Amino acid sequence: MADARPTTAAISSRLFQAMTAPERDAVLGAAAPRSLHKGQVLIRQGEPASTFFLMQRGYLKLTQLTPDGAEVIVRFVGPGDPVAGVAALGEAPYPVTAAACDAVDALAWSRGQLTDLLARYPQLKTNILREMTAHMDDALTRLRELATLDVRQRLAHTLLRLTVKAAAGGAGLAVPHTLTRQELAELTGTTLFTVSRILTEWEGAGLVHSTRGHVAVLDAGRLQDAAEGE
Repeated sequence: MADARPTTAAISSRLFQAMTAPERDAVLGAAAPRSLHKGQVLIRQGEPASTFFLMQRGYLKLTQLTPDGAEVIVRFVGPGDPVAGVAALGEAPYPVTAAACDAVDALAWSRGQLTDLLARYPQLKTNILREMTAHMDDALTRLRELATLDVRQRLAHTLLRLTVKAAAGGAGLAVPHTLTRQELAELTGTTLFTVSRILTEWEGAGLVHSTRGHVAVLDAGRLQDAAEGE
């Protein structure tokens, strides 16, 4: 059984913004651990939103099926991120499918538990709704980029959003989870061929470095210039 103790990422999550330490601890104390191996599905689009989650370790890829059966990547979520906030809205289905990019540990609350906690701690519901609003804003940003930016700018923006400081504390930035060029193409709204061509060009210029399933940004300043069309 997974260790149920909350990690630093969970404790410092935006989910507990403006809540006292005792309130946060009460919410965390009601959680059950959930672990996944790479590729396992945590929630599935269309199924009843019966459980709410908070990520502790690892990353999930959230996808959505269109009416014609195409799979669209919505976003990636990682340590400290809440998942399935729709469970706070009552009877509703999960809008996405979430699958593990790597080994994942999460905390889980049933809808019944969550309903009780929301009644006791109204700030918790405010924080969940704020996260859902932020996700909507991110989706609108991506739509605006698709409509107004060229593919090189979109790819640069996508990489800058996905990267975090390397764990080793180096000067570079790295996408903290596996990411194929096909997935990057889907996130950017272009083709695998185009992403591969641009990444190869940027590698030659020292902006990025990519290997199978991993991408690192070597020069964030110049990549930001590319994002701005310079």
